[in-house]
Amino acid sequence: MFGSFADRRWVFVDVETIGASPARERVTEVGIVTVETDGEAQRVSEWSSLVNPGVPIPPEIQWLTGISNEMVRAAPRFAELAEPLYDRLSDAVFVAHNARFDYGFLKAEFSRAGYDWRASTLCTVRLSRYLYPDRGPHSLDAIIERFGLDGDERHRALGDARVLWRLIGCLRQRHGDAALAAAVERLLARPSTPPALPPEELEAIPHAPGVYLFYGANAQPIYIGKSVDLKARVLNHFANDHASATDLRLSQEVRRIEWQRSAGETGALLREAELIKTRLPAHNIALRRKRNQVFVTLDDEGRPRFVPAASVPLERLHQHYGPFASRPGARSFLQALAAEHGLCLKTLKLEGRSRAAAGAPCFNHQLRRCLGACVGAEPIEAHAARLRELLEPRRVPAWPHAAAVALAERDPGATGEDLHVFDRWCWLGTVRSAAAALQLAADAPRAFDADVYRIVLRALSAADSAALLPLSA
Repeated sequence: MFGSFADRRWVFVDVETIGASPARERVTEVGIVTVETDGEAQRVSEWSSLVNPGVPIPPEIQWLTGISNEMVRAAPRFAELAEPLYDRLSDAVFVAHNARFDYGFLKAEFSRAGYDWRASTLCTVRLSRYLYPDRGPHSLDAIIERFGLDGDERHRALGDARVLWRLIGCLRQRHGDAALAAAVERLLARPSTPPALPPEELEAIPHAPGVYLFYGANAQPIYIGKSVDLKARVLNHFANDHASATDLRLSQEVRRIEWQRSAGETGALLREAELIKTRLPAHNIALRRKRNQVFVTLDDEGRPRFVPAASVPLERLHQHYGPFASRPGARSFLQALAAEHGLCLKTLKLEGRSRAAAGAPCFNHQLRRCLGACVGAEPIEAHAARLRELLEPRRVPAWPHAAAVALAERDPGATGEDLHVFDRWCWLGTVRSAAAALQLAADAPRAFDADVYRIVLRALSAADSAALLPLSA
């Protein structure tokens, strides 16, 4: 088989499932055609089994596959099949159509059963696209029609696995063993790529710091990320044993990749935060624009107040603690602090109105977690001093420079450097010359952003003094 590949064992695999997410959904059927070569003799064997997913099969999936809840009720669970299936798939090249889907489901099922299964994969979508780059589509239905293959058992696992084995036979007749072997060799040497993504999109990405943007069917990015090694990070999204359901969804949706190089990690972090908040990709949640970010400050009696982060003047940032993603998040932080250090919920105004109006001790005092500020056992001044001390690690540091500064970041693999311009924990922009940096310091608007603040704080804390250029506004 495949000329010089005759010494390998090949498994043509298809799985039927109840949905598209390996993390949440389950396999209902596995079909395998195994091909082995011993000298001139070729052995072909088949195996299939229904699998009880443990949950009802949605009606639309029953209609598509013909697999009903009644059919799988007496079938084994995947854990019961795991050991013999593991042995059947081990030490073989895994062949499937849109291999990431089938591989991902089996990988997840094996993991839940306690098996660390891995395999080299050959995706027949990629093989079809490689051999016929100007012909499409490359769906299994289209391939069956194009080559006149027997697809009578379509959407049943063993039937679809048989189609893949028939496809290989057809390709051998059309291209010859040598050409087919060369194509397979090339694809096996490449990292796995999404079925709808042209391979040249990956080949152009450099091993360098920067940001990358994944696009689906329109001009709106679906995911934005950053890395100190763009190519390695992007390829990791598309590794066969993908780490998450998000990566699987991305591989199914992505059709185009853009990338922007930076001089180093700091530039990549800043650009990622900016792009996510302006382009709002669907699969990025953590760095989306947070309109409800707050600081905590203390009144004259040491009671906390919540202040919208956007309303705090930059020159007064150092008088505040945080930032926190939201007011409820800040409240939860203070409540946890109170429980751990004997603070008074009533004094902090973090307890319900009814209990406070009744003049009763705070709830923590009843649990012996309050030192008694609510009942006069601890002076209010002492309570306030303890709270300030406990909050001090969350205080925004005073800006350590007389004016704006530029942080130089150099890319060892390229000429020139990026100058990141910062002032009072705000990022004003990135330029390539001292003159442009001075212009930014003079003219650029300042706006506090919590995510940028954390990046700037980390970058300046780790920066060598020689990399900092003072700028006079």
